[in-house]
Amino acid sequence: MIIKPVSASEDIQAGPSGNATILANTLVYIVNTNTTAAGILVAESTPKTVYVPAEGSIILEKEHGAVIDAAHGQTGITTHVWAQAIAYSI
Repeated sequence: MIIKPVSASEDIQAGPSGNATILANTLVYIVNTNTTAAGILVAESTPKTVYVPAEGSIILEKEHGAVIDAAHGQTGITTHVWAQAIAYSI
């Protein structure tokens, strides 16, 4: 996979996305470093949760300005879930 990063990585397990570039962007690469799947809340006009597999990654397309968060209190989510704005993926 080839991606073009356009922001620094942000740990969304520690709290909701606050990086202005991640918020403004519509494509986000998410990496889950936990040994269990992580639910990611996407706070769009119709909020939804997507799951990133254990020790896996996904590319998420979201609405411009939508906050993303690895919802707190999930069983087994004890370490980082990283998010990074990207321009494209091949």
